[in-house]
Amino acid sequence: MRPRGHHRWERLAAVPAAGLLLVACGSGSSCATTPVAASCPDLVLHGHPYVAWHQITRPSFLQEVGDATYPACNLSDQCGGDPFKGHQSTDVWKLRGVPTGRAVIGYLENTSDTYVVYVRRGVDTSTLPQT
Repeated sequence: MRPRGHHRWERLAAVPAAGLLLVACGSGSSCATTPVAASCPDLVLHGHPYVAWHQITRPSFLQEVGDATYPACNLSDQCGGDPFKGHQSTDVWKLRGVPTGRAVIGYLENTSDTYVVYVRRGVDTSTLPQT
């Protein structure tokens, strides 16, 4: 035997669940995004902007040179933007034979197995070794 008023609680419990379902279904249309600006770097290391040059296979030797961050502007074209507000950090490693002020190796943003050569903005990539 059910306690008196049990059906009322079942109906009340269904109201928030239905409301959440409606909000979740309608949220896609209300998302505002902006294109990623050309001035937005792919990576920031020691306050300097770096751009992704090209993908490489995992080097056999990695010498860490510091931590870099992915700027929040990189995710301005995605719903919700950057949940880390530009504070998501990543390790970066030395590109053999190249000073870190010119280029480094790092992970492609939002991956943990795709290695990319990042070049400091303004560096002529023709002066860098092909990897």
